[in-house]
Amino acid sequence: MFGKEKSKLPFKFKRKKNKLTQTEISIIAIAAGIAIFIVNIMFFSSIPQLFGLLNLIAVLIALALPIYKKFTQYSTVKRIEAVFPDFLRDVTDNINAGMTLPQAIRTASENDYDVMTPHVKELSAKIDWGIGFDKAFMTFAENTNSKVITRTVKGIIEVHRYGGAINIVLRAISDSVLELERIKKERETSVYGPMVTGYFIFFLFLGIMITMAKVLIPAFITEGQGGVENVKTFFVDMFRNMVVIQGIFAGIGIGKMAEGMVSAGIKHAFVLAIIGYTVFVIL
Repeated sequence: MFGKEKSKLPFKFKRKKNKLTQTEISIIAIAAGIAIFIVNIMFFSSIPQLFGLLNLIAVLIALALPIYKKFTQYSTVKRIEAVFPDFLRDVTDNINAGMTLPQAIRTASENDYDVMTPHVKELSAKIDWGIGFDKAFMTFAENTNSKVITRTVKGIIEVHRYGGAINIVLRAISDSVLELERIKKERETSVYGPMVTGYFIFFLFLGIMITMAKVLIPAFITEGQGGVENVKTFFVDMFRNMVVIQGIFAGIGIGKMAEGMVSAGIKHAFVLAIIGYTVFVIL
């Protein structure tokens, strides 16, 4: 029954089916990275600098698109969670003005809620087309991909189902979500110092590795020793790899401290690893 009702919705409110999923993007990116890696081994393995650069490009292609997609989704969810309390407050005010909950949502859908606006309009359209409030609201929560909103909506549905004072509950939930956002922002502010320290430590480590590779190692190796270039290349490659590894784990740690999620540190890890590798190769 729900599927048939959903098909009656206006076209503009239907979810797009032509967008690539996270899994599809990951498969395409990894396949492209593997293809570059194979070509690199076949044709450029005799050129160390170019071989290393193309390997890095292959890794970046394999990781960059999935990471970008994941980070975009994460950023969108954060923006939705930030405006969700405003939506609840508007619905509460409409209920206090004498509207029913569906009427309050329909009126609130005329407001602007940033990236959540399409979801609110779709929710209102489904209610107008006769889809049950519980199902429509639950679909709205699932489409936002937010665990906070999903838990909140489940509570609202239970109150609506059993006839509780929905306006009081909505106001309390709105205040709770706002308090949660305030705590998150306070945590981000409190870890700003450690985050800057994490970046400082990485660049200090990068400077030490560059100094050892360009100054210290050549000073210990005399021209009379055999395989001088091989020894230098070995240490330079090792130090460069250590810088990339340090950048990845430092970035993940910074993201975990700043936003409480390992996935939030992917952008820091990506930036630090690229900066470290690029600076090491150039110098």
